[in-house]
Amino acid sequence: MKFDMKKADNYEKYARKAVFGYDQLFNLVLSFIAEDKDEHKNVLVVGCGTGMELTTFGNHMPNWTITGVDPSEEMIKISRNKIDQNNLNDRVKLIHGFVENISGKEKYDVATMVFVLRFIANYNMKKMFLMNIAKLLKPGAHLLIVDQYSDSDKDHFDSMFKSWRNFMKLSGAPAELVNKIAVQTIEYAFINEYDLQKLLFESGYGKIKRFYSSFIHGGWIVQK
Repeated sequence: MKFDMKKADNYEKYARKAVFGYDQLFNLVLSFIAEDKDEHKNVLVVGCGTGMELTTFGNHMPNWTITGVDPSEEMIKISRNKIDQNNLNDRVKLIHGFVENISGKEKYDVATMVFVLRFIANYNMKKMFLMNIAKLLKPGAHLLIVDQYSDSDKDHFDSMFKSWRNFMKLSGAPAELVNKIAVQTIEYAFINEYDLQKLLFESGYGKIKRFYSSFIHGGWIVQK
């Protein structure tokens, strides 16, 4: 997905209206991968976007080194500004590009991927993407995924989707924006939870556990 500067600047504003507990979500992710404040970890943030993971992780975990990668130049600029403001330049590195642009010589203890997978067009491309991430992880390392997902039970999904739209309206999103987000969501490459688990197993991951669920949003932790 391409982001112009205006869309990139507004991303967090819209995300807060569309994702229940958006700001707390990054602390939630961190709580599953941070064991001790003094620990050393090499962390990969795939699709670092506006830098929410980078600053959350960097501010809470002073001994982590973090690499953020994103194909959007506009998002990288926003992340860079946040890193500067939080004085994290010595521990956070940014890569404008794709996972494939990261040297395979560097291995990571953990990787995170928040609202990224849905932008990848089809099953095979998702599989290749996840396999490329696995190549960068140490044996036993964890990957945390948060994203939108569908449900094989159509009635249940329709109910969740309708409630999600209501939530956006109650959060102050104009009806026109709610309709636009809903239409874009359906256009993206939804995957149901069964197929996601199958995809992860085929991509070299195991021990899949769901740790988060809200409307059509879910979070999973998996191990290489």
